[in-house]
Amino acid sequence: MHLVIIGNGITGVTCAVAVRRLRPDAHITLVSSESAHHYSRTALMYVYMGHLRAQDIKPYEDWFWAENRLDLVHAAATALNTAENLLTLDNGATLTYDSLLLATGSESMRHGWPGQHLAGVQ
Repeated sequence: MHLVIIGNGITGVTCAVAVRRLRPDAHITLVSSESAHHYSRTALMYVYMGHLRAQDIKPYEDWFWAENRLDLVHAAATALNTAENLLTLDNGATLTYDSLLLATGSESMRHGWPGQHLAGVQ
């Protein structure tokens, strides 16, 4: 079984770890163009404020991926062909899959405050 997970955030990584535990023989690939590793996005404000260093918000060491046989592909998904179970990436590569998880994050809540739709406001 080949599981492809689009997204390298907490949802994608947690799913990959759970599947590895339940299906030791599975081929698991995480696809993300954000970074080469998973990091705690909610802790970014502490790095910005100087309370933490960038390396402090990596929940897993760099060896974790190879040790758990999790393939990381640094690319963005650009097309999905569900009839053929085929994912196309922005680097021209394609991935076939048996199962696919879209774990691309959440959308911020909007409360109607003035200026919340301006560029750069999150």
